[in-house]
Amino acid sequence: MITKIGLDLGYANITVSNVTAEVYREPSVVLVDKNTRHVISVGNRADMTDAGGDGILVRPFKNGLLYSSDLTREIIKNAINSIGAPDKVRCTVALPSDFIPKQENEVFKMLADAGVEEMYSVNPAVAALIGSGYSPAISAVSVNVGAAFTEIAVLHNGSVILKSRDEIGGEDFDRAVKQYIHDEGDMTVSLLIARTIKERLGAVWQGRESESIDIEGTLSLTGSKIKMSMCTEDVVGVFEKPLQKLLSAVANVVKTIPIEYVPEIFENGIILSGGGAELYGLDKMMAKVFGISVTLAPSPIDSVSKGLARINAFIPAKNRYNQKNITSQLAKFYESKKQAKVKKGE
Repeated sequence: MITKIGLDLGYANITVSNVTAEVYREPSVVLVDKNTRHVISVGNRADMTDAGGDGILVRPFKNGLLYSSDLTREIIKNAINSIGAPDKVRCTVALPSDFIPKQENEVFKMLADAGVEEMYSVNPAVAALIGSGYSPAISAVSVNVGAAFTEIAVLHNGSVILKSRDEIGGEDFDRAVKQYIHDEGDMTVSLLIARTIKERLGAVWQGRESESIDIEGTLSLTGSKIKMSMCTEDVVGVFEKPLQKLLSAVANVVKTIPIEYVPEIFENGIILSGGGAELYGLDKMMAKVFGISVTLAPSPIDSVSKGLARINAFIPAKNRYNQKNITSQLAKFYESKKQAKVKKGE
């Protein structure tokens, strides 16, 4: 029996999915002993109380997947073990588009150490496109806004003709809220509270229903706790800088699309995904700026993991691409699988 999974090593969360549903999601954090640097716990179990005061929470992917290889290995091992696969595991993993083969091989080794027997890597933006319900043979622009990075891929008839990875993501919008509260109220709030404000009140396009929430923070000068109320109108214009950076990143890719491919690609336009894409009105703003259709994925935050699982379902049982990046083969695999189903009358 083969267990087929997709693995999304996100900056904020790690997600394992199968073809039908999400199996596992935990924050990409590790609790380590501050003295010995030994791993105490991973993900949801990385609770400070488990350490008896001797632990520190670490986000290993903050400086890149391989910045702290030992901790990355622990996160991957924990994720693979969580599915409790009875037999062979075949895994498709999304790796940054700027990874070189040596870096990919290092991740493959970590997967093998975790018990994965067959593994493939895929461009994250392409995986997100497929996870959003589109064929890998499509012509379109896929924009996946993660927590820290935005991955962009331009496809023409299934071939990736352009790709980009930019340091702009959902947490930049969180930090904009955090900075705004500090500047306006001399009050410090956690990034988690800032994210909650963004999700509940934030918008980059008109039409969001006005709402208010109560928050608690710390006065910068005295350190005393204070409560305040914020409403939708308070955060209008807060996202200008990160929004401009995100739009510029997309524009830098779109403007380099070969002119002869533009009609086909623009017919499907931009497919927007990733947790950072859930900011209210981002799809409408992008459509207005670029003058083409922008479609928000049905489940933006799950698009990459769902795409990886779907890809795993149409990879041939026997092929020569084990421990390789198979992005360029996806359209061929997909069409072969579709034709096989037609012959069977499915």
